[in-house]
Amino acid sequence: MIRAGSTRLPPRLLRSLRPPLGADVVARLPPRLRSLRLPPLPGRLEHLLARARATRLRTRLTVLAAVPVIVIGGWLLLRDSALFSVDQVAISGLGADALPVVSDDLLAAARHETTTDFSLGALRAAVAPYTVVAAISAQTHFPHGLTIEVVERHPIAHLQVGSHWFLLDAGGVLVTGASGRVLTVLRSRSLPSGGRTHDAFVLLALRVLGDAPAPLRRRVAAVTVADGLLMIYLHHGPRLIFGNAALPHAKWDAAAAVLADASSRGASYIDVQVPSRPAAQIADPSTSAASPSAGAGADAPSGAASVSTLLDPALIQPSSYTSG
Repeated sequence: MIRAGSTRLPPRLLRSLRPPLGADVVARLPPRLRSLRLPPLPGRLEHLLARARATRLRTRLTVLAAVPVIVIGGWLLLRDSALFSVDQVAISGLGADALPVVSDDLLAAARHETTTDFSLGALRAAVAPYTVVAAISAQTHFPHGLTIEVVERHPIAHLQVGSHWFLLDAGGVLVTGASGRVLTVLRSRSLPSGGRTHDAFVLLALRVLGDAPAPLRRRVAAVTVADGLLMIYLHHGPRLIFGNAALPHAKWDAAAAVLADASSRGASYIDVQVPSRPAAQIADPSTSAASPSAGAGADAPSGAASVSTLLDPALIQPSSYTSG
C-alpha cells in the first residue's frame, strides 16, 4: 500500500516496473502510478551501461569493416591458385604454315594462367617473336577452359638477298615462325629493314602474287621484268605477260580462263595485258629454249631482270582493279 505524500514505491512494484512497458500496459495503470518517475540509476552503473553500448557499436563497426577486407583478400589469394588453373586449351586459326613452336609457346603461356586472373598480354608476349601471328584473342571458360583464336599472316613468297632468305606476306612484311613450303622466290640486292622489304620490284611482285588464285600462285616459278614488261613464269606451263601491275586480279582471271581452255594446251605464253582480250601463243621460238627450270628457286630467263634497279618506273602504279 502506498502512503499519502510518499514518492517511493514498494520493492515488488518497483521490480515489476523495471522492464520496458508497452504503451497499452502503461495506459491501464492508475493515474497516480503513471505520474510517478523511477529514481535515476547510480552514476557508476549508468557509466558501465554506456560503455557496454559503445563497445557493442565498435565491435559491429569493426566486423563490418573487416568483412570486405577478408573477402577481397581471400579472392586475391584464390584467383591465382590451382583451383582455377588453365588445363584445357583449344587453339584455332593456326594453319599448316605455322611452325609447331608457335602453338607450343602459346600452350605453355596459357598454362601459367588461371581463368579468374587471365592475361591476354602474356599470350601476346609469348608469340611476339613470331610475326606469323597477326592478331590473337582468347576466351576463358570457368573453371579450367580456354579458347585461343589466332589470325595468321600467310607467307606468299621467299625473298633471297645473297645468302639470306626471308619469308614475305603480300604486303612485304617479314613472316617468322612459319615454313615456306613451295613458294615463289624473289631476288633482291637490298636487305629488309624495320621488319619489311622496301625493294620496289619485290613489292610489285608481291602485289601481283597476292591477287593470284591459290592454285596458280603455287605454280609460279619466277616473276621478272623483260624488255620493260612484267612476266610471270609457271611451273610446267607458259609464261604470262602481265605488262604492268595494273588490274592484277582481272589478269589472273583471264590467264586462268585461257589455261582451262583445251585449245590453249601447249601454249608458250599467254598475253593478258588487256584482260578482256587475252591471247595465247602456241609457238614462241624466242622463249622455247629459255623457260625457267622446275623448282621454286628457278632463275629468270636470259634477258630478264629481277631486281628493282632494272625496273621500269612505269610498272609501279596502283592497281585500278578491286578484287572482291
